[in-house]
Order: sequence, then structure tokens, then C-alpha cells
Amino acid sequence: MSRIFPKNLHSRWIDPKGLVQVFIGPRQVGKTTAAGQLADSDTTIFFSADAPAPPPVSVIVEQWERARAIPSPDRSLVLDEIQKIPGWSEVVKRLWDEDKRNNVNLRVAVLGSSALLIEKGLSESLTGRFEVNFFPHWSFREVKELAGASLEQYLTLGGYPKVYSFGNDVKRALSYIEQSIIEPTLGRDILSLHAVDKPALLRQLFWYISKLPARIVSFDKILGSLQDRGNSATIAHYAELLRLAFLVVPLYKFSSATHRTKRSIPKWIFPNPALVSPMKNMGSDRGFLIENVVGAHLLNLIYGLSRFQLLYWRDGDYEIDFVVQDTLDPIFSLEVKSNRSKKIPTESVLKKAGLHCPVGIVNDENLEDFLLTTSLKEAFDVARLRS
Repeated sequence: MSRIFPKNLHSRWIDPKGLVQVFIGPRQVGKTTAAGQLADSDTTIFFSADAPAPPPVSVIVEQWERARAIPSPDRSLVLDEIQKIPGWSEVVKRLWDEDKRNNVNLRVAVLGSSALLIEKGLSESLTGRFEVNFFPHWSFREVKELAGASLEQYLTLGGYPKVYSFGNDVKRALSYIEQSIIEPTLGRDILSLHAVDKPALLRQLFWYISKLPARIVSFDKILGSLQDRGNSATIAHYAELLRLAFLVVPLYKFSSATHRTKRSIPKWIFPNPALVSPMKNMGSDRGFLIENVVGAHLLNLIYGLSRFQLLYWRDGDYEIDFVVQDTLDPIFSLEVKSNRSKKIPTESVLKKAGLHCPVGIVNDENLEDFLLTTSLKEAFDVARLRS
């Protein structure tokens, strides 16, 4: 496997218990490639539901029967973008249970590029029958190992490995990201899973906030800048859909009173630097771009670890860029030193706010080392070296 994440995938695949393996993550991060590496193409049925119109649920039964008929003990079935098939989880449950009762040995992997794959289908029907393998956006370490990418390239092209095959043609790479990743996610993935009354507003929201990486901007202010009509509740809902599609993550303000956190103004972090507007390299915005890439790295490190949450903290002129929280306890705070002017709070100010945790610093000296880390512990250790 060329990816750092997920770990233990091969051992899960060959485990005789035969649990359904779920690959969840954004588009173009290697889910299908990983499935192809695990499953022998001669003894595997591959099917993708990634089409403008959702296939009927009967296709799952058809593909399952084809896989059952393969005359090999290593037969496998891979169902890609399965969340687009209405009622998929109930059918998978029935067929998987049939195989267990009849001692049919069939390895099954289901792939999806929406977090709702977990939140709906798995929890509703497949409890006890699956294991989840998380595929976050590619890290700087991964694209550096794959393509020798520099930090500057990563800030522009991000964690989509395909774009590094375009060589120095940055314009072509950015066009590919927009046309083959962003637009299908906005126009196909989200709309096929949700009732979106104002598709144009959803698209406007994404492109507007794509120019605001690492900025703290309220829903009301965003709404006032959009052309389409709506209200702050609609904007908040659409922001959640963008999060579930792995396009942008709104971070909320740390508070020892959790109800205040939920009502706070969001800080917009893009989990892949390539999702930020192409205008991102304008000089005055570079500090925010660096801050965003640090936040994106933290998000990818905690991806799939539900006990952790990424927040920020601000009180008047004081600000801490990121707070990593374990359940309800802050365990680490991080300040990104860039060309953006900020007032760093004293230890007493932080303790008064409930931030009884170490504070690390990421700056020009340790930024690359920080982005090369593969765990929270490594990231914290690198940040502490400059604290």
C-alpha cells in the first residue's frame, strides 16, 4: 500500500471472519486503487454506482450473484460509491447474512465518498457486520514520497496524487481539480444524497468560502455576500453538507461551556489545500494559507478518531489558532506564526479560559517537519520543539 492511512487494511481483508470492509473518504484519494490492490482482478467483481442517475438497488443483488458464481475461494465483490444506491444497506445486510448462513466465502468491500455512508447506512442496518477504513486527503508526506512534491507545490496542488502526473502544467492541474473533483462533488455527490432546495446557493457558498481559508467568518456575513436568497440556517445546513462531502470543515470556538461552542462563529478549514481558491497565493493571504494547511494536517491526523475534535479559541484580540480536544478535555493548543498579525495570550489568560494544556508553535523553521508527521503525538512533539 502506498498510503500511510489506513493501517492494518490487508490483515482485515484476509481475516476469515469476513466482515464487510468499508472504505470511506473523499474523491480521488485512493479508495478504488486500494481495493484493486487487495482484490485479485481475476476473481473480483467491481461495480461503481457513480453515475448521474442512481442505479436501482437490484444491481447490488445482480453483482453479488455474479461474485458468488466465481469458482474460487478468493472471490471478492467491490461496490464503489454505494451510498448513491437508495436502500443499499438493507440489501447488503440481507445478502451478507445469507452468505454466513450458507457458508459462502465472499469478501466484500463497499466504497463511499460521503460521510453519510457511515452516519446512515452502516448504523441503520449493518451493525456488527462491518469495519470502517478511513481514507483522508493525502498528506504532504505522502505526495512528497510519491512525486517528490515541494511544500510550495503542495500548497497549490494539495493532496490529490493524480495532479502530480501533469508535471509543471499547474493550469491543467487546477482545471482537473475543479472539473473532476469539486464540480462532481457539488453537482452530483451532494445533490444525489440530499434534498437541496437551492443548488446554486450551495455552489455559491463553497466558492465564496474557498477564498476564506482559516478565516473566522459568520454565517450571516457570508449570506450577505451571496447573490442567491436564503437565511443563516440554510447556509449552516449547506455548510454541513460540504463537510460531509469532505470539502470544507467549519471549526468552532473552544469553550468550557459546550453550548457556547456550538453557537460560535466558524473558522473555515479546507482539509485539502487544493480546494482553496486559486487566488490563494496572493501575498497578503499567504499567512492564512499556511494556517489552513496546518489545520488541514491536524484534521487528517484525527480523521476517523471520533474522540478528538479540532477547535480554535479567541477572546478579543487574543487568539489561539487550533485546540485539539479529547472528548471534553483540551490536550494541546497550537499557534501558527506567519505574516498574520495576532496577539498571543499569556498562560494565565489561557488557564482562565479553561485551556489547561501545552501550547506549541509552528513557524517557518518547523512547518515542513510538522507536515511530515503521521500522528498527533509526532505533531505535538515537533511543535513543542519550537515552543
